[in-house]
This record gives sequence, C-alpha cells and structure tokens, in this order.
Amino acid sequence: MEKGIVVEVLGPVVFVCRLEGERIAIEKPYACSLLGKKYRNGRPVPGDRVNFVIHSETVQRRDYQGVIQSIDERSSLVERLEPGGRRPKPLVANLDTLVVVASVGAPPLKPGLIDRYLVCAHHWALDPLIIINKWELAEEIDLLYVRLYEALGYRCILSSAYQKIGLDEIRTILERRHSAFLGHSGVGKSSLLNELFPGAQLATGELSQQSQRGRHTTTASRLLPFEAGGFIIDTPGVREFGITGIPSSELSDCFPEFRELSKKCRFQPCSHTHEPDCAIRQGVENDDLADFRYQAYLKIYAEIKEFEKTQY
Repeated sequence: MEKGIVVEVLGPVVFVCRLEGERIAIEKPYACSLLGKKYRNGRPVPGDRVNFVIHSETVQRRDYQGVIQSIDERSSLVERLEPGGRRPKPLVANLDTLVVVASVGAPPLKPGLIDRYLVCAHHWALDPLIIINKWELAEEIDLLYVRLYEALGYRCILSSAYQKIGLDEIRTILERRHSAFLGHSGVGKSSLLNELFPGAQLATGELSQQSQRGRHTTTASRLLPFEAGGFIIDTPGVREFGITGIPSSELSDCFPEFRELSKKCRFQPCSHTHEPDCAIRQGVENDDLADFRYQAYLKIYAEIKEFEKTQY
C-alpha cells in the first residue's frame, strides 16, 4: 500500500503521485481507478491524500496503473454551488492557503468575487492571499481597492505574468505551503503558473473581444508541486462563485472587520440587514466600514438564506 496525493481527476481516472513523507515525489503520476463506488468523503479531488495499490492492468479498455483503496479525512474542502443548481461542487482539499487571483484592465477588478473567495478562506480557516495580475494595466481605482484590502489585513501581491512582476514574491510565500489559485476566467492564473512552473505548459487563452470575459482554458483542477516542497492547485476559472456550507448566522464571522463592531448591535444575534440599532449598518453610514464590503455581505447573505429555504 502506498500513500499518495491526488493531482488531477479526469472523468473516471484519478491521477496520483506518491508521497515520500510530506514531500510529493516529482515523477509521472499513476493513473488510478477507484475501489468501489462510494466513499465517506465523496469522490476524490486534487489535494486529497489517498491510500493506493500500484499495479498495471487493463480495466474496461482503459490502462490503469493503480487502485485507490481509501481517502484520508480532509482538513479542509473548498467547494462552490454549481451554476443554476443546488448541489455543491467540491474543488480542492487539504489547503492551508487560498490564493485569490484577480486582474485589472481585462477583465477588470471584481471586488465582489474577491470577497466570496475570502469568505470561503475564513470559513475553512485558510490563510488568504490576493494576487492582482496584469498590474501594468492598473488605474487609480484599482490601487484604491488594493489599499482597502491591505487596510483590512489582507496581503496583496501586484503581479504581471507578461512583465514577470511579482513572481519571486509569489514563489517565496507559497513554497512549502499547500495552496490553490482561484479566480475569474481570464485573470491569468495559468499564465502565472507557467512562469512559476516552466514545465507545466498550461493552456492560456485570450479574452473575448466582445464581452471582455475570459474563456475557460483550464477545464480541470491540477496540482503542481514545488521541488522545495508544497504545491499550488490550478482551478478552472469561473464567472460566479456560489457560497455553500456556511450558515447565514455565521456569515458575518467571515468578514473580519465586522467581528468586534457586531458585539455592539442591539440584538444578539443580529443579521445586520434590517434590525434597529445595528452597529454594522451604522458603521457603514459613518464610513467606518467599506460600503462595497457590506454590499457583498448583503448579497451573499440573501443567497444563503434563499438556499436555506430549500433545505427545509
């Protein structure tokens, strides 16, 4: 029996690299099948630690080199609601850092989407990191948002895959850590990773000239290991990120700037949406809290409440 880590899942085939202690063996991954159809944690995703047996045989006309016997308990699981659906879609597991990759110019900076990823990071107690790519296209409003996020305590890296800016800083922070790149389609996640991992040869794409939206060049999550230890998982770009797994009553805990102020609300607990003498709403009115963050909270809160109605 071997210990391994899932690096990619393509249909029924799960690609697994051996683990040598905590280090990932830098070798061609084994194409594995699953033993049985049901697992307590569901199907494996990149980042999952598994126990597998290496062999070589042909199963249903596919060449498999191993069989996954079991999936270890997860320390974290990043998932989102499927677009237009009600089912959560697992993306990656066992992270310690969630990297939000955004861009300026094309596509433009989208704080609302950044905030959704940050909520996910706080829910799973992951270290958040914000990378703003294509910084050569930045305007004054983009710098303002960066300063606002930094004032909230978030670390931001200004980068450019094209001009090779910020790459050393990204590598220094993420080596020996377990992280994933998440972000809007077209922000340049794959371009950055091709610079960080020259042998990866990830597909990159141009923006649609009509809509200025990114095309999905990454279709499946893929784990890329650092030689020094740790990894980054490249995930498919999205145009929306539906929050799942967070009760509406706990959402405000995922906005760090709300925590202390919310203790002054007249009602405990307070939803911060309509109650009188709400310290959060008053903080927004007094410009003590950023309005764009509060609007993100309201939108996510309404979506979670609507989802919760369907569960009862």
